[in-house]
Amino acid sequence: MTNTPTGGAPEYDPFTAPALPQAPSMPEVGPPTPFPKPPPISVLAKVSIVLGVVAALGLGSLAAWGISQAGRYSSVEAGKCLYLTDEAGGAQSYTTASCTSSRATFRIDDVRTGSSECRGSDYVQFELYGGSSSRKAEKTLCLALNVETGDCLRDVVHETRIAKVRCTDITAEARATVLSGSSAVCMSEDTELRYIGPPVRTVCLRPTGENI
Repeated sequence: MTNTPTGGAPEYDPFTAPALPQAPSMPEVGPPTPFPKPPPISVLAKVSIVLGVVAALGLGSLAAWGISQAGRYSSVEAGKCLYLTDEAGGAQSYTTASCTSSRATFRIDDVRTGSSECRGSDYVQFELYGGSSSRKAEKTLCLALNVETGDCLRDVVHETRIAKVRCTDITAEARATVLSGSSAVCMSEDTELRYIGPPVRTVCLRPTGENI
């Protein structure tokens, strides 16, 4: 028989040792609480831009969906001109200007009711809403480039940054030629934009350096 040394701890016997206290039970874990849904995006932030780009020139048919608030478009009508600017939150707004002004980069060819396709894929389609909480367009402006033969442009593929500049300006990207009628044809190196109007016309954009 083996004796425990005097003053030492008794040998541990798992059969006679007192039971350890039971660990507290863990609370039941249910499914994770979902994150709260973000508030609906304001229609003033719902702007998508679709630009067809011509590889050789970097230009293409302008096509954009823009928005503006009610009370600011009571004077818009076919034949007037304006320019577009970016706003906070991804919105776009417009400012009317005389068609002879160098800032007037677009001409309103048509004003359509509601959200509507313009008669031609080369128009910038700019939708007007009744306010920040409105989800239904009240009008669609069909915008054509407001240029004359000989005008030069920079930032052609950005409808809010496009601007008329001197053809000698280092930022000039293209020079415009405006042809009347529906049968007009641009040169092969040009980007061709056709507008139903009235008046019916074709805008040919030639890259700077090409016989300018």
